[in-house]
Amino acid sequence: MDEDAKKRRSMEQVRAHLARADSELLEAAHRLLDPRTDDEVGMDVVCAVANASTLVGDALETIRARLWE
Repeated sequence: MDEDAKKRRSMEQVRAHLARADSELLEAAHRLLDPRTDDEVGMDVVCAVANASTLVGDALETIRARLWE
């Protein structure tokens, strides 16, 4: 297997892991978010999870762009 094929396969594996992580982060945010509460700590956790999801999404977009170069 040549170097480009190895790199592409690795990037595809990372993309798959990030996609699963993004899905799990969104599930966690939905489980933690209770619209009937004003619990400051809970809202901070949900905000942190949302920020992490944004970063994972950015990483996914970067990998997608690189795979299509």
